[in-house]
Amino acid sequence: MATIQIKSIGPIADTGVIELKTINLFIGKQSTGKSTLLKICSHCRYVEKLISTGRRKDGKSSLYLYTHYYRFVQDLIKFYRIDPKFFSTDSEIIYIGDTYRIELKGNHKSNARIESIPGAAPYNAKLSFIPSERNLISAIKDIESWYRPKDYDLLFNFIFEWDEVRESYSPSNPLPLVVAPDMEFYYDKSRGEQVRLTSRQKEISPFYASSGVQSALPLEVMVNAITNAVGTKANMSKSDIMDIVSSLLNDDTDIDKVVAESKLNKNLMTYQGAVFFIEEIEQNLFPESQANLLRHIVAAIKSANIKYGGSRSMVLTTTHSPYILSALNVLMAASLAYDIDPEATADIVPEEYILPKGSISAYYLTPDGHAVNIVDSELYMVSGMNLDSVSQYVEDNLDRLNDIICQ
Repeated sequence: MATIQIKSIGPIADTGVIELKTINLFIGKQSTGKSTLLKICSHCRYVEKLISTGRRKDGKSSLYLYTHYYRFVQDLIKFYRIDPKFFSTDSEIIYIGDTYRIELKGNHKSNARIESIPGAAPYNAKLSFIPSERNLISAIKDIESWYRPKDYDLLFNFIFEWDEVRESYSPSNPLPLVVAPDMEFYYDKSRGEQVRLTSRQKEISPFYASSGVQSALPLEVMVNAITNAVGTKANMSKSDIMDIVSSLLNDDTDIDKVVAESKLNKNLMTYQGAVFFIEEIEQNLFPESQANLLRHIVAAIKSANIKYGGSRSMVLTTTHSPYILSALNVLMAASLAYDIDPEATADIVPEEYILPKGSISAYYLTPDGHAVNIVDSELYMVSGMNLDSVSQYVEDNLDRLNDIICQ
């Protein structure tokens, strides 16, 4: 199981060791470090993937590049738009992944130490960071034609990924939207993105859709297209493939061509997992739609993991929504009930949404910069006290006001 610990970076003081499971939820007030945590996790996973798949640049291996020239922390700052002032001499990142251990100590002018984990087999997973700005895909027409940042950043990368995955759905193969059951999405080369109202067979541009649809549509399309890609041939250029073969040959001088090709095909040429980093999963959605979207993502991740019989697919998400937390608790309760009576449980919660017990983690980021595990190990439920404290405020004040009214 992968873990991460972050110290003295931006609003984060010390997260402690965070276990990364199949579904990972991070809650907390604004400016407590949720997005910073998500971005660092994403970067560590990305660097681990590059090294695992043997990617090279300028004749140098990814392992060499990310342990020299301050490359690890500088790429983190540029791509994820993190203020260099977030880092100090006390800053620390300790990431233990599936194949590599990454450790950074110091400010933005420090090098990372990266070591392979003995006995770990490399594999190729598709990663996607889905930012809170995702609704710009629909809200701004032709955003890909004018958004040109000075540095290649996560928003530009998301737009680039969107340009690829939207073509997975055509007029004859549309994607039904979970958050709007009367709508389906497809891409037409002549007309661009389209949302079809199935009951009236009417088509509109997402530009004219509701803010909820604009926010959820790219999220749904991305999750569906990428999890469906698990088990298929990885999207690599010829140079990428040659780099991987070269890396394999350099790692073992006795390896012959047949063994190299076999190892390449097994571990690297096929996507064996999908990992998503989602900011504010509930953005602009009605409570029922929030719950439906969460269940849909859980089902997609479960389906991707079943293809390889492991847990290489996962989702990390931030939220402010008590409805997301409540929907997650239903799924956690279903995990317990399913072990007792699978048939009766499946009548309440469909089996496609039920994960094995222990597959879900949840952490509360405190105002003083710490991460608190809020999963009750005995009840196997997420505590909502930190997230929905406003309900207690409303209840207490209504009681006091009603005492005055009823005098």
